[in-house]
Amino acid sequence: MKTPVFLLALAALTSAVFAEPPAPLDDLRKTLTAAGKEQKMAFILLGRPTCSNCNATKAMIKEGKIPVTADSYVMADLNTDDAKTQAEFMRKFSKEVFGNTLPFIVVTDAHGKALASSGGYKNAEQWKTLLEEAKTKATAKAAAPGAGGSSIFKTPPAGQ
Repeated sequence: MKTPVFLLALAALTSAVFAEPPAPLDDLRKTLTAAGKEQKMAFILLGRPTCSNCNATKAMIKEGKIPVTADSYVMADLNTDDAKTQAEFMRKFSKEVFGNTLPFIVVTDAHGKALASSGGYKNAEQWKTLLEEAKTKATAKAAAPGAGGSSIFKTPPAGQ
């Protein structure tokens, strides 16, 4: 009798500690639309199924080593071998610099504006730094005069 109670408690604790990653979408437009509707950032990965760097990045997200969680992000897992997908990605993010090694990653705000990007293999700490850079830009953008307070990171007005 004690074992089932212990397992339930352990499951509840585990789910509270490790937030689930978002279910990846395979369409850039749907990802950006969902990010806008849900007022979340988008984590967009352009890679291929056989790419070891891409798979390592996705594994780090799934294991919780990179904090891309469903409560804060919409995620895209796009296949660079699909010509239409690659062209749409490159058209949307043509100003970003990725290098020549997959995966190509872009973190956007809820409106689809690129906040941070990178290419190639990174360890979990390097990806966390990229996410922090994006969050900092999103917060600064929302705090800018005339921004209207549309940040996905809600902060109470001064004095509250």
